[in-house]
Amino acid sequence: MDVVRVAPYNPSESAVEEVSGASGQLSGALRLYPDERGVAMIEAADRSLLDSIRRHGPLTIAEMAARQGVTPTAIRNRLTRLIGSGMVERRLEHGGRGRPRHVYEASVEAHKRLGQNYADLAVVLWDEMMRTVEDRKLRRFLFGRITERLAELYRSQVTGDEWEGRLVQLGTILHDRGVETEVTLSGGGRNSVLKQHSCPYFELAAVDRAVCAMERKMFEKVVGRGLRLSQCRLDGHRSCDFEAKPEILAAAAQAV
Repeated sequence: MDVVRVAPYNPSESAVEEVSGASGQLSGALRLYPDERGVAMIEAADRSLLDSIRRHGPLTIAEMAARQGVTPTAIRNRLTRLIGSGMVERRLEHGGRGRPRHVYEASVEAHKRLGQNYADLAVVLWDEMMRTVEDRKLRRFLFGRITERLAELYRSQVTGDEWEGRLVQLGTILHDRGVETEVTLSGGGRNSVLKQHSCPYFELAAVDRAVCAMERKMFEKVVGRGLRLSQCRLDGHRSCDFEAKPEILAAAAQAV
């Protein structure tokens, strides 16, 4: 039998330069887009107060109570949550005569995250790349670059020795970023399943399901184990489930 050796794909420098800028923009949009979910999870009353502080701050507790039409105690309770989440900061203000007073203002993080919606940007960037990058090998190269950039965001925070533990850590990180996620056991407790009840890239995945494959590959890089998307919300399921591929589970069972 003749053996055919396939040389690795090495795109030209001009081709790499052509897609590097777009891939960086898209991976940046995909990175920031899930963060928006974290702001959306703030309680309505807290969000109303945060918006008021951002627009009119810095404000005192008395000023906030007057604007919101609630008691100072209610304001303090909301501020405790907002300060704890890093959305609001307190500082001592010295102004004119009288005693210094504590005022509250929106943090840099709040200004970065509030009002930002990268869904439209991600969809446009993805569509433009799909239309302009016709070479299939170059597309695969581009997908690999984006996947690696996304994996880098999580890899340093996932430190477990076993893949199951790493999957749990990944699920916790996603949940903290506002993606409703849990890790459950299936197959009589033999298989860990990462279940996403909310999709961080729903608008983008609805346009092109290659995004689902890209997310799966990114998860594989983070947990160090081959995964499959066993069910998807785009097919009407309640969650997108990522679990170890059957052949990997079989090999693990034989090793026991």
